[in-house]
Amino acid sequence: MAQRGRPKLKPGEKGKYQQSSVQKKRVQVRRNIKRQEQKVERAQASLEKLTKKKENIKTADKVSKQGGVVDDDFINNLPASVRQNLQDDTELVFRPNEGPQTDFLAAPEKEVLYGGAAGGGKSYAMLVDLLRYANNPNHKALLLRRTLAELTELIEQSRKLYPKAFKGAVFRESKSTWIFPSGATAMFSYVDKDHDVTRYQGQAFTWIGVDELGHYPTPYVWTYLRSRLRTTDPTIETYMRASANPGGQGGWWIKRCLLILKQEELYTIQKHKNHYFKESLFLQD
Repeated sequence: MAQRGRPKLKPGEKGKYQQSSVQKKRVQVRRNIKRQEQKVERAQASLEKLTKKKENIKTADKVSKQGGVVDDDFINNLPASVRQNLQDDTELVFRPNEGPQTDFLAAPEKEVLYGGAAGGGKSYAMLVDLLRYANNPNHKALLLRRTLAELTELIEQSRKLYPKAFKGAVFRESKSTWIFPSGATAMFSYVDKDHDVTRYQGQAFTWIGVDELGHYPTPYVWTYLRSRLRTTDPTIETYMRASANPGGQGGWWIKRCLLILKQEELYTIQKHKNHYFKESLFLQD
């Protein structure tokens, strides 16, 4: 008996059937559409690359004239001529030390504490980290110490750095605030008693730092400051940063509230997803 319809294929065998002219046209149209889509994707990628290159050149020119903060990746991706001009026309005022200081400044997490013994460059790293968005007029930083005397030392260090990094940066003594050419600000202040931190009620900051967090006997200051960290600018990521020496009055609450585990030299805080500590405060049990 003759088999009707298409013959049954064997396992793994492909059919060799004739296509109608309509089917062939449909296949050809689909192929043409696919080729055009691929061309559009390549054109968009090229346009994005050129746009990024143009933005980087513009940023490099601005840094050359006004100062600013850039990393090695940014410099290395510049065209050779632009990179050479930038290196010739600018003075390198700061380069982080390899290790914890570099890791701290490069950390993308929202909250990071830089711990370790005195003399490791923690306070200086704090001064540099708040410059992340100093070219953005909506950037508003707050850097705190426990006492006025400690704060004065930080301000003196900033006087040596900021005018070199950002030409035209001015420190307003009356408000204890740096004003950068872009309009960005960095307030230097101190909080002695826990309840003093409520003076920032109603204010908003894009970057908040506490130098020597372990000087605070309770977590109240740090917890309250979290409510002050916000911005309406979608181009700015908000950050909280802190430094601390081993032990201190606040060592107990930092260790108790934040479970710290050693993992490839990173001490990850389990309680808060986006937090981690560099160099644990609690190596000496």
